[in-house]
Amino acid sequence: MFGTIGHFRPKPGHEQQIRDLTEEWARTMRPTIPGLVVQLSGHPVDQAGELLEVVLMQDEATYRALAASPAQDEWYRRLVEHLEAEPTWEDVAWDDVRLDAAQAG
Repeated sequence: MFGTIGHFRPKPGHEQQIRDLTEEWARTMRPTIPGLVVQLSGHPVDQAGELLEVVLMQDEATYRALAASPAQDEWYRRLVEHLEAEPTWEDVAWDDVRLDAAQAG
């Protein structure tokens, strides 16, 4: 799998707008992406005010196609309006991804 880790710093009071945009992305953009997509959202316990987003796709070609999409760019520009600065991105080629459904519950 291939994906990215994004580090975001929302403007004060803009957390709900970011959640809303993330929900919109899941409804509108996700259905256009082939294969498995894994999304993880959270915040570092030792860095107040920062959000993390991990997004994994089936392969690098799928990831790069989304990144080049005009619709993705338009969504991203709307997201950045709610951030103090551009996010930082760390692209990662994941060698091993395990989803342990037996332990989920």
